[in-house]
Amino acid sequence: MLCLTKRKEVISLSVAVSSMKRKRYTTGSSMKIAMLHWAFPPTIGGVESHLVMLGSSLVRRGFEVHLLTGSVGGRREKYVTHGMVVRRTPLLDLNTLTGMEKPGREVKAEILDFLWSVRPNVVHAHNFHYFSSVHAKAVLRGAAAAGAPAVLTAHNVWADELAREFGPFASRWDAVIAVSRFIARELVNQGYPAGQLTVIHHGIDLEKFKPARRAGNARFLSRLRGRRVIFHPARLSMDKGSLVAVKAVGLVRERIPDVLLLMAGPEKVVDFHGRQRDDLRKVKALVQEMGLSDNVLIRPFAWPEIADGYRAAEVCVYPSCFEEPFGIALLEAMATARPLVVTRAGGMPEVVEDGENGFLVPMGDHEELADKCLALLTDRQLSARMGRRGYEKVRERFSQERMVDETVRLYERLLGQDSLRAKWGI
Repeated sequence: MLCLTKRKEVISLSVAVSSMKRKRYTTGSSMKIAMLHWAFPPTIGGVESHLVMLGSSLVRRGFEVHLLTGSVGGRREKYVTHGMVVRRTPLLDLNTLTGMEKPGREVKAEILDFLWSVRPNVVHAHNFHYFSSVHAKAVLRGAAAAGAPAVLTAHNVWADELAREFGPFASRWDAVIAVSRFIARELVNQGYPAGQLTVIHHGIDLEKFKPARRAGNARFLSRLRGRRVIFHPARLSMDKGSLVAVKAVGLVRERIPDVLLLMAGPEKVVDFHGRQRDDLRKVKALVQEMGLSDNVLIRPFAWPEIADGYRAAEVCVYPSCFEEPFGIALLEAMATARPLVVTRAGGMPEVVEDGENGFLVPMGDHEELADKCLALLTDRQLSARMGRRGYEKVRERFSQERMVDETVRLYERLLGQDSLRAKWGI
């Protein structure tokens, strides 16, 4: 184990390169992938689900996957799950590492020590293009020290002020994966070279998410029996349109009294800005104000049981109030053959075709959201047809295997290049 924290410079790139030695990947050998992200299950979110699917699929293909991620409850841990070696540190926990209070020397040491121990062929960071430039710089320098290409997956984009802060690092990534064409356009607008970008849409685990009801949480499912369920699977927040969904179900109730809006409530989520508690309060206040206590159920979902929510629903809604980058929940709904009503924003129109596998509605328009939900709840043939088309589409275009194939091809293309030394002048 390297002892780095007492040095004037955490590590010398020239020493690191000569020590770590680049490991060439050849067909048939075991490629090591060092991944980094701020959170991982039991923390719930789209990126966290993506990491489970991508990492476990790579392991099944013979890759060795190591993940450095944020801690749970402030604890340092190291364990194996889904075949991946997971290392947790408080220095990547965004719920505690807020604002600019980032211990730069310790962060740099943690990341470089992780990469030293793994000695990866590829360094693959997720969403390290915002939150903390200290972390991003450490990843980029550590990848160069390891002689490994640095890949960034941009699962979303951020405000202009943070984009400017990360501008100097934009061209230093060897490749940037955008999860939608919308994200790719936004990154180019923020100064990322277009030739550096590859669009790889998310994929979904078609074994975990199936239309047929399997044995699940029987007690939970029994509570929904006889109700006309609309599922809002996104985290409970203003950005995800939680208030819009509640207002819409108030209108739906006028026609369908036994309608139930099932909302994925807060449990373990990344709450960088500390808004979750206030957002939950606002939603509960609106439910009380509108007299919807019998028509709205807020329930935390652990990652293994989220499929039960889709199977219990007739319609899924995702009324985001911002330019949603992609929305992996859209694929989960489609894989369970549920029709969607979503905002016409960001990357969601790349997944939902209006009138085919769901409906697109204007941002913030709860009346239009209610109308489209009613159209699906009162026309079972329409609902079944849209659900079936979504199911066919997700199998054709958004499978987990397709996503992994495209990611592996990118890794292999990068390992055919030897531009790292020239880029960093080492």
